[in-house]
Amino acid sequence: MPELPEVETIRRQLFKNIVGKKIAEVRILEKKQFIGEFDDIIGAQIVNVWRRAKLLGFGCDNKKTILIHLKLTGQLVFVADYKNAVVIKMPRPLPFGSDQLPGRTTRIIIRFADGSWLFFNDLRKFGWVKVIKSQNLKVKNLGYGPEPLGREFTVEYLKRIFSKTRRTIKIVLMDQKKIAGIGNIYANEVLFEAKIDPRRTADSLDNSEIKRLCQAIVDILKEAIRLKGTSAADDAYVQPNNAAPGNYQRRLQVYQREGKECFHCGGEIVRIKQGGRSTFFCPHCQI
Repeated sequence: MPELPEVETIRRQLFKNIVGKKIAEVRILEKKQFIGEFDDIIGAQIVNVWRRAKLLGFGCDNKKTILIHLKLTGQLVFVADYKNAVVIKMPRPLPFGSDQLPGRTTRIIIRFADGSWLFFNDLRKFGWVKVIKSQNLKVKNLGYGPEPLGREFTVEYLKRIFSKTRRTIKIVLMDQKKIAGIGNIYANEVLFEAKIDPRRTADSLDNSEIKRLCQAIVDILKEAIRLKGTSAADDAYVQPNNAAPGNYQRRLQVYQREGKECFHCGGEIVRIKQGGRSTFFCPHCQI
């Protein structure tokens, strides 16, 4: 599932590519993944592209907003001139079934008046596109916790939420109501960086550990954004521009490294299940 760094990478690229463009056509190939009336955005101009947690929003000049959630396997691919890009080489053909757009997993297509296109692909059909009235949208009240790179995300905030729960720290980090945008990849990585066992309860962390964890979250998310996200082995994430993969997977310390040698101590990375998701950690480094 694309997490904060991936969705932020998508936002930044689409901001440059689609702001100012007018929507000329919307093709809905999978009805259940489009919510609202597509006629409401025909002729509308995109004036902003924003992100909240893992949610993308396209603000339009007609007081409508297009919300997009990629969920597990959603992708957004921008093509400046479809006539000259009938075949797009993708890093992993499995999510598409081919290297062509539209492919077998293309669910929604937006054509802009200048001849550029935006393809919404989704292998597992969990993602969605929704059109709503902008006045009905309160970005700060979407049910998400503070943004990890925002002012509200502090050591004191983490102390407060951790002290109130005996859930394992890994599960708390992935709770979108507590912290916005962190998923399985980065929860594993920040816990390793902070040298904290993912099986520990959140309320067991002392002040120094919480401080290390807070700094690890900020540092790793910033670096992942700089490297344009993670395209892991079980992840369908690609960048919108030319559908290139991300680059942070080269920096992964524990995620999807079960049975491999820890880069720090030489011990073995192990995998367990927590909340239905795989957790990867080093028992020697994380205590």
